Amino acid sequence: MQALETQKAFDAYESIRHRLPSASFPRNATTLSHVETLFEHVDGFFLDAFGVLNVGTGAIEGAKKFIEALNKAKKPFFILSNSASMPKAYLLAFFHSIGLHFDASQVITSREVLWRVFDPSIKPSWGVIAQQGHALEQSFSHTFAPDEAFWESDAFLFLGTASWNETLQKRWIESLHVKAKPIWIGNPDITAPRGEGVYSKEPGFYTLLSDDALFEQMSFVGKPFNTIFEHALHRAHQEWGISKERILMVGDTLHTDILGGCAAGVQTMLIEDYGFFANQNVQAFIDQSGIVPHFRLKNYETLFH
Repeated sequence: MQALETQKAFDAYESIRHRLPSASFPRNATTLSHVETLFEHVDGFFLDAFGVLNVGTGAIEGAKKFIEALNKAKKPFFILSNSASMPKAYLLAFFHSIGLHFDASQVITSREVLWRVFDPSIKPSWGVIAQQGHALEQSFSHTFAPDEAFWESDAFLFLGTASWNETLQKRWIESLHVKAKPIWIGNPDITAPRGEGVYSKEPGFYTLLSDDALFEQMSFVGKPFNTIFEHALHRAHQEWGISKERILMVGDTLHTDILGGCAAGVQTMLIEDYGFFANQNVQAFIDQSGIVPHFRLKNYETLFH
């Protein structure tokens, strides 16, 4: 696994800021000091996974207590995750293994939303960048990378980076410059926190940062782009009867969770101590980007003191 330092990852997002949704932000963020204050302003929650519930393979201390507080206060929530490398059942099993128990209906992944909007019939054959051990939820002609037939595909679907590397990326980009082809990306994240200051390279690293000619061929599903928020908000309206102004997107990343949430018209809260900005001067990054959350939370302990 290759590491991306926080500043480098932040700079990468800033370098393609013009490709991300536009949004309006509050003038200043409210720093939270108690869970009841939060509940006065919010009726429903969208929760990121990495950096909010877990970092790497471990649960964040206090995450379970936060979920219990939501349930006790009868505040409905969805986990809104850019996880696209595997079917949702595997993500649920992972959560259960670290003591976080959710119903499948409470978890919305970019992978499941992708299958709602993805139309494989537009091209005869697809090259898939993902773990071969996980079957695709739709049936269509496809070949997994790095099989030789992958390179001759008419279009591409990028779901995960476990089987990908810089050598394959170089060959892929060179082939796309020879002949442009449609590319669907199920996870726009450039990076994800793995703990101890290590950040992995995610599908967004290999796609969002591409040159303009290639970017024009790309379709993204997942935060900060609107498709996943549209789906979650539709369900929230149908199942919760809650307007988006009373929903809070909780995340650890300014350019995905906070920007995407603000662009979708929901409130936002940045958690600072665990994920993307762990051990960082968060205010400096807010000032540099101009991406301002509605609320800031240092850690879960702050809510329950």
